[in-house]
Amino acid sequence: MGGSPLGQWPHGLSSMMASLACTLGIFNISRFAVLSVQFGANFIVQFLVMSLLLGIPLFTFHVSLGQLLGSGAMDMWRISPIFQGIGIALILSQALLGIYSIVGVSWMYVYFRDSFITKQDTYRWSEPYDIILGQNWKTNTTIKLEETVSNYFSAVVLQRSNLETPANAPGHLKFQVTFNLAVVWMIVFISLSKGLKSYGKVVFLFSLAPTFGMLVLCTKLLGLAPQGSKIQLGFPQSEWGEFFSNTKSWSAAMCEAFYTWGLLGASAMQMASHNRAKHHLHRDTSFVTVITLLVLVLAAFLANTCSQLLHYHGYTYIPSSFEKMSSYGFLHHVKGPPLLASMASTPPRFYQRSLFQVGERVIRPAVNTRQQSGYQALRLATELVPATLAVLGPGKLSPFWSVLFYFVLILFGIAQQLAIMHCVITGIMAIKVKTMKSWETTITFFTCVCGFILGLPMATELGIFVVYFLDYTVGGGWWIMLLYLIELIAVFMVRGRPYSGETVVATLFAHAGRFLQEWAAPILSFVWNVVLPVMLMVLCISVFKNGNYREMLRLGGMLNYDYWPAWSRHVGALIQLIPLLAVPFIGIVQSCRYLSSGPPDVFDRIQLLYRPSEEAMSPSNSDSIDPANADPETGNSNTTTPQNNAVEDPPPKYTPPPSYSTATGARIAKLMRQSFRRSVRRIQTAFAGGGGGGGGSGGGSGSGVGEGSSAEPPPPDYDTVLVEIHQSLSSDAGPTTSSTLATVSEVASRLRSSFRRAMSSQSQQCLVPSASPIHRDSIILEDKRVD
Repeated sequence: MGGSPLGQWPHGLSSMMASLACTLGIFNISRFAVLSVQFGANFIVQFLVMSLLLGIPLFTFHVSLGQLLGSGAMDMWRISPIFQGIGIALILSQALLGIYSIVGVSWMYVYFRDSFITKQDTYRWSEPYDIILGQNWKTNTTIKLEETVSNYFSAVVLQRSNLETPANAPGHLKFQVTFNLAVVWMIVFISLSKGLKSYGKVVFLFSLAPTFGMLVLCTKLLGLAPQGSKIQLGFPQSEWGEFFSNTKSWSAAMCEAFYTWGLLGASAMQMASHNRAKHHLHRDTSFVTVITLLVLVLAAFLANTCSQLLHYHGYTYIPSSFEKMSSYGFLHHVKGPPLLASMASTPPRFYQRSLFQVGERVIRPAVNTRQQSGYQALRLATELVPATLAVLGPGKLSPFWSVLFYFVLILFGIAQQLAIMHCVITGIMAIKVKTMKSWETTITFFTCVCGFILGLPMATELGIFVVYFLDYTVGGGWWIMLLYLIELIAVFMVRGRPYSGETVVATLFAHAGRFLQEWAAPILSFVWNVVLPVMLMVLCISVFKNGNYREMLRLGGMLNYDYWPAWSRHVGALIQLIPLLAVPFIGIVQSCRYLSSGPPDVFDRIQLLYRPSEEAMSPSNSDSIDPANADPETGNSNTTTPQNNAVEDPPPKYTPPPSYSTATGARIAKLMRQSFRRSVRRIQTAFAGGGGGGGGSGGGSGSGVGEGSSAEPPPPDYDTVLVEIHQSLSSDAGPTTSSTLATVSEVASRLRSSFRRAMSSQSQQCLVPSASPIHRDSIILEDKRVD
């Protein structure tokens, strides 16, 4: 089909860079790195397996469908209008993810600012503060690293004033968090203000620069291990004997595969919709897959190196909870007080956990879950790396690497926010492309302003609690998984051809090699139709059960968390259920629109509702189709046709070309002339033979002929009948219509006039000599054979 009505990428590689931002961001890098520390190398292998079965097929499905239709999640449902609610729900999910996750990017600005120090200074997250200890800026007390890093995040980054117990009221806005949030939204607006013209250029900076920076950073940190130490590249938590038996590791790998490849599937579809029809999509997906896996594995080695460096200096990394000072500590010194027996005897890989978009929740054994949720956001950027930098100090590791690390995370975060907000903005414009295309900058501005305003509650005293609430309700993703499952069923099972798995996969491997077209394409099509729906269903049930979402959706009762108000249960239930309920509700509205008016046949109306024709699915007609006036065969609108017309119009009259008509008329006239001539000649020969054979005189002959003439009039001279068809062309006049048709009435009138002229001008004696003898012809006249 044609390209997107919203425009095409200014450069052939822009789509590749934008798609990379959908699979590689600050959040999945941090989450994957921490999970690899807690589960070991088992998790990396399990993640690769789940990526092949679930993640990569889901990603390739969205990008292939986007390029095939030239549409995003909102306007793709012209192929089946009854499922328009899926597109609206997916756009809403992307908007919610972008509004609250952008706060995590603003936190990195504080770490980035405080990384600019000299080698003689110390990092601010390794110093105690007066806001915590009630003393001067620097104190002479012993610095406890297991406290300072956590305190820095809560007191300086989040600017919380009550660390012992959470506040009861949100309080006023924190200037630092609000300002950083405004800066991020300004960058988003500037990058998207000109649509694809501006986004297609800045995407190279926000995708290539952090990828190259992460490669350099990991190479540097992997070489920090001193000679002769016990630090190694292996993962200490790896237990290969539990590779198949540890269900928690497999569950985490499956969730991480979905969050990496499928959570922003609607955004990836929008990026691919701007491709040209002959774009090499398999090249883009291969590049994105390789770079994503490479960066994630490098991040895993980075986190493993940090964990072993901390262990080398006497610290053990343990899961934390953000609520208060007694619970958000994540380091335990070997010389400190011993851990609880339950924590010391249970490895972290057996803890109960739930993964979200911004952070993860790890519930330690024998803790009060009403007071400690086990949630923490961006553990790699707020816990592991700052603690490692504080242990090493600026003397062993230059502050440049700290600046580079947080700069890379900021670029990754902004790149992903640009992808999300571009999907949201184009989804809004897809409602009426022709009208809203000229208002693209205005729509972008108001979208960014609304996102900033809606994110202000996360810049208050209780901002981290709001982030946890939204991460639990939105970032949990079980309802997004269900939406993708319904999308697969709608496209492949309800709509079907010409959008079957074979057709969609042909878009992906259109310019690929023979091996990919003959082997990879059928396998991928089978995964889309069979394996992927089953995997999404299993994952949705698993996440819903492990996350205990039934408690939030249950009417009545109290939440199992003291720091959320009672009304938050209803808000959380609405956030999760409204997108799901939008699918049947909009389906009912579409059914009423299409079934209440349209073609006379109700089956044609149903076909327009769930499976319209290809003409109706073209982007140029999608804005102007009205079900009340749509043609069931073409899907085009027909506003001038009255309601009492016949179901089938009569076929148009055929007007032959002039050359064909002329040739046919001349041939008929020639055949008629020859036939009349042969008949007259036979009659003339018969009369001439009868007069000579009787032996009578001329008078007898004359009387005989006279008697015959009185009984029957002689036939006319058909030699004078000429049927000519002239074609008149006027060179000096305008366009004229020349008639070359000889009708039956015209031929009959000319024959009658010729007959009259023959009767008045010629006699029988003149008729017979004028005839030419016809040999081999004979007739029977008065029982005599005449030759």
